[in-house]
Amino acid sequence: MEQISRHSNSQTPNPPLFMSMLQNLSNWGNYPVVESQVFAPADQQALCTMIRHEQGEWTARGNGRCYGDAALGQQVISTLQLRSVLHFDKQAGIVACESGVLFSELLAVIVPAGWFFHVTPGTCALTVGGAIACDVHGKNHPTKGCFSNWLISFELVNELGEIVHCSRENNSALFWQTCGGMGWTGIILAARFQLMRLESGVIRQTTIRAKSVEHLFDVFEENAHREYAAGWIDGFASGSQLGRGAVYFGDHLAGKSDKTSEYQPPSTLNVPFFAPSWLLNRFSIHLYNQWVRIRSTPGEQNVGLHAYFYPLDRLRNWNRLYGKRGFVQYQCCIPEASAPEALQKVLKTIQQGPDKPFLSVIKRHGDRPADAIHSFPIKGWSLALDFPRTTTIFNLIRQLDDIVWHAGGKIYLAKDAASHGRMGRIDPNSFGNKKFNSALRARIGNDTGIN
Repeated sequence: MEQISRHSNSQTPNPPLFMSMLQNLSNWGNYPVVESQVFAPADQQALCTMIRHEQGEWTARGNGRCYGDAALGQQVISTLQLRSVLHFDKQAGIVACESGVLFSELLAVIVPAGWFFHVTPGTCALTVGGAIACDVHGKNHPTKGCFSNWLISFELVNELGEIVHCSRENNSALFWQTCGGMGWTGIILAARFQLMRLESGVIRQTTIRAKSVEHLFDVFEENAHREYAAGWIDGFASGSQLGRGAVYFGDHLAGKSDKTSEYQPPSTLNVPFFAPSWLLNRFSIHLYNQWVRIRSTPGEQNVGLHAYFYPLDRLRNWNRLYGKRGFVQYQCCIPEASAPEALQKVLKTIQQGPDKPFLSVIKRHGDRPADAIHSFPIKGWSLALDFPRTTTIFNLIRQLDDIVWHAGGKIYLAKDAASHGRMGRIDPNSFGNKKFNSALRARIGNDTGIN
């Protein structure tokens, strides 16, 4: 449903006009769907003016690649028209850009110059503003941390429509409240961050199969020196093979003849329409997991940056494979000491019910800086599980919440659509004003057990 309208404030001498569109809005999981008035200011000045003169509470939105109910609300401000790369220091590897710039757009600029992101999630279709608001992590958290570790500064529009410069030195409390703060502090206009040197566009990937969840932990430990690591778990394995899977390690290949200046993003395939809801069922999901296991041939190979970091981006609109019902992802992080037992409980609980994950990814995480109070990772292990949305999935999520909570863990608010409010372990009242992201604040703020 779309309806275009104009908004103005008659109390101003020259009332600003803002185009907006009434939409049924959802994120990448296609669930939930919210009727939203979406505003798309053409530039930073228009955005600030709108915040000053328009009434209501706002939700910032980038490219909508989070999976759950983040970036959804009754009044949404899209940053996708803030798409300028403001400055790129090719010598120091520092880039400044507006918040609506996509990682994919930056790759086309920085890789040919011999630079890459210190931290990148599993898609390059997200915005820089979204990366900050969610404080994204990647396959190298034990050594590189989250995106905020390499963030130098940003400009934020507050509830008064004022631009505030934030860094570790200036407005540092607001800086850290914003990193991982899911848009509660304001709307990010632009940011500066540090890149890493890149000698080639090739990753040396090593694949190691694991026979069980215990073996999986051992494989990670034995290869802790590798730059990148992420594991896949067979969602159907049980008994002595519970948690079997494969781990994909990677290191940047130095001195390779393939020049980064020859960087070209790979060609993509497209899912042109929503698949019928019956396509992903217990049988087809089982077949897919078997195919992934067969394909995870142990050994080494050279792969490109996109193939290693953004494999799902090769298939555009892959979320349509779940049909119009959409999917939910359950991503939790559990402290190191309690993770082995808790993750086994999670996997056993899944085996006892009808819902099976289409994709299961496990990663290891290191220490979190003390200032990064809202970052998702804690020292331990995270597990991300993608489920088709069914009538029974919410009951399973309640069971998983209980296991994770009592193990001292938490869930990732950027992926959540169904967990109990306390599971993010963030107190929304600590953000003070209620000008931004009120919908998400209301949902997670109903629980008295937040700590």
